Amino acid sequence: MCGEAAGDPLLAPLLVGLGVTSLSMAPVCVPAVREALAGLTLAECRERAHTALDTDP
Repeated sequence: MCGEAAGDPLLAPLLVGLGVTSLSMAPVCVPAVREALAGLTLAECRERAHTALDTDP
């Protein structure tokens, strides 16, 4: 995944939970995304993705 979405620390865990294994972002975004992902397990990322998919618009 490349672009703004990959560099968003709130969206990156959701992308990981959906199965994205590669995130490409601007270098300035790396610290915040790293911190966001370091605080979660893969299971927690998957749970967030599941919740997002089950949410009505």
